[in-house]
Amino acid sequence: MIFLGCDGGSTKTEWLLADETGRVLSHRTFAGCNYAFLGEEGFRDLMASSVQALLDDGKITADQVTSAMLSLTVYGEVPGTEESFPRILGEILPGCPIQIANDSVAGWGGSLAGRPGINIVAGTGSVAYGEDQAGNACRVGGWSLFFADEGSCSWVARQLITEFVKQADGRHPRSAVYEELRREMGLTHDLYFSGYLQTEIRQNSALLAKLQLVALRAAQQGDPAAQDIYRRAAEELTETADAIRRQLDFPAGEPVPVSYSGGLFRAGETIMVPFRACMERAGYTLVQPKYSPVLGALILAARGHLSLAESDAMADRAAAQL
Repeated sequence: MIFLGCDGGSTKTEWLLADETGRVLSHRTFAGCNYAFLGEEGFRDLMASSVQALLDDGKITADQVTSAMLSLTVYGEVPGTEESFPRILGEILPGCPIQIANDSVAGWGGSLAGRPGINIVAGTGSVAYGEDQAGNACRVGGWSLFFADEGSCSWVARQLITEFVKQADGRHPRSAVYEELRREMGLTHDLYFSGYLQTEIRQNSALLAKLQLVALRAAQQGDPAAQDIYRRAAEELTETADAIRRQLDFPAGEPVPVSYSGGLFRAGETIMVPFRACMERAGYTLVQPKYSPVLGALILAARGHLSLAESDAMADRAAAQL
């Protein structure tokens, strides 16, 4: 048996082709596959060339792939993708059974090795996805970098900006938040930051998320305002897990496994101390991610074809080769 997994995001599209033993036939990374940015023709061209490169590496044809799982950004979020994605990918992979899901699903599949539980991603944006023992699924978050995605790096940056302008105005006492942001931006006048927000950050979500590092520096200096932002981020992320738990059917009285990943967690104990506390109070068991999202896609491609033990063995062997 041969399985194909794809973790397709806005920044990169990662593919993995492996057999049931975990022997990697091809592992490739291409540009991001965001349909909203590329349009239908650009999306089709990228996916077609990517798939062909993988099949050429593996010296196989599409109909020799037992199952493919493609976890793709904006699927189910942009109108028409539920119809266009299967049509386009069916043409690219003729004769191959294909599963398609949003890119949050591969993160869950990898982090928990396809087991029931919840995965929280807090990077540039934030999203949570979970499945229960019956296979019921639920997604929470991932609405907007600028208007939602609570608990993400972008959200932390937005709270930092709010605190900075209040301190600059004199509405709040000035602290390390004020000094660190002025230093980061090289500000000689506080109001120049307003121009930067309008001309730069509004056009570039990566610049917004990067300001999370300014909040981190202030928090590490003991700034109460910055530390409170991370405490609230932990509460927001826990709330996403709570929403999923309410909508799924996990065994009563048993802790629900929650895995986590994303750039915010690279803040270390600044986020992990309040996050652990929130998780423990809410009755969750924190689990470090076991595999990467592309391996999660491979695991989900093999679901129904391999036992859990066989799937673990496949993923372990494949992971050792990546």
